[in-house]
Amino acid sequence: MKKYIILLPCAVFPYSLLFAVFCIFTGSFMNTLFSNNAYILLFYIFLLFIISLICNISFLILSISQKWSSGKIAYINMIIRLIQIPAYILIFTMGIICMLTIFTFGFSVLFIGFDCMSIFLTGLIGISASVRCCFDGKITKSSSIIHSLFQFVFCADIISAVIIFLKAKSYISKQ
Repeated sequence: MKKYIILLPCAVFPYSLLFAVFCIFTGSFMNTLFSNNAYILLFYIFLLFIISLICNISFLILSISQKWSSGKIAYINMIIRLIQIPAYILIFTMGIICMLTIFTFGFSVLFIGFDCMSIFLTGLIGISASVRCCFDGKITKSSSIIHSLFQFVFCADIISAVIIFLKAKSYISKQ
């Protein structure tokens, strides 16, 4: 289980935007943590993205090259996506609210970009699950390609992660 610790930055990445919005609206946190400087706040979010990206790329490479258990990778992929659902709902809600006025429309664009960055990070984990399941013979190559593409599509990524996990789990129980 220790090898999955490197996925922790990716799991908390969507919540960093929610924390940033919380810091902005509570002046004490913004003053204490970021000296009332939004650029420092954005820098830390970008830094978390870079750390998450490095961790996810290393996870992708290690999980495929060292032949980790495809069932466990599919399970961790599904769990990370399910953990992030509340953050996505809140970010989507904030984006819709910010679209109501022209003054906050820019925040909606920022939220969309942030969601795309987050789905890219979790997509890398989904690719490793899909490829490992294909290498282990749990899903076909064409199914692996389709599921790998779905890992980068909103809403379809969660459905695809659950399907990959169920196929990996049913394959294990058949043996």
